[in-house]
Amino acid sequence: MELFETVLNPASIYNMLFFSVKAALEYPTLEQLKEHNPAMYSQWKLLSSQASFDNEEENYRMYAIKYPEFSKIVAIAYATFYFDDGKIKRSFKAIKNEDEAIIIENFMEVLHQKSIDGQLSTPQTLDNLCGHNIIAFDIPLLIKRFMVHVDKFEKKKLPYMLRHHLSTKPWDSNIVDTQQVWKFSGSQYASLSLISNFLSLKTTVDLLPNNELSEYYWNNFQNNPAETLTFVELQAVNQTNVVIGLINRLRTYGS
Repeated sequence: MELFETVLNPASIYNMLFFSVKAALEYPTLEQLKEHNPAMYSQWKLLSSQASFDNEEENYRMYAIKYPEFSKIVAIAYATFYFDDGKIKRSFKAIKNEDEAIIIENFMEVLHQKSIDGQLSTPQTLDNLCGHNIIAFDIPLLIKRFMVHVDKFEKKKLPYMLRHHLSTKPWDSNIVDTQQVWKFSGSQYASLSLISNFLSLKTTVDLLPNNELSEYYWNNFQNNPAETLTFVELQAVNQTNVVIGLINRLRTYGS
């Protein structure tokens, strides 16, 4: 189904799994990366040598978070909508844990259940995965970190929803990425914060850029682990809420 055919369909929201993945650097400083994983330190030095930055540490903290290979998942929020007793209701859940493998396994199980793994007759029976920048960030992050921990999981296959996305044409992949939606066939990038402020969408906290969220995590986790995880979880929940607000707004313009 074409992207805007889905987005502008008032009923499409009931066939969407909204989600947001939040991550932090796996190692908070360049020195710790060098100490604990020299091979990946060498890879980062190679990557960062292609750009000119005066401060190597600042460069690492600012840009390494963009690479799943240098990150770890801290929290995932997800939501669905359904009808109950004539009313629209929302199921909203979040997963946070110190152990990245637990987060990934729990969320992958959600996707397995949604896709009835391997038993779907047509792509149209799939729910749409919906989020902001999920094609470029959340989905690659989720899959690559899954590969890191796969030996710990009972189910070692990717959920059909993700395999379908990787193996089909973009317009048939059942992915609704609001970063692509907001371009309206143009090319200009917009952050979710910009969209949220432009449309006055409801938020409970400011959405932090990935590098600032990683900084917050490592500055606070050692002394206040529970509070830190809750804050990151709230960021995931809030981002998911903003995406829902955007889709809700857009679907009112459809037939």
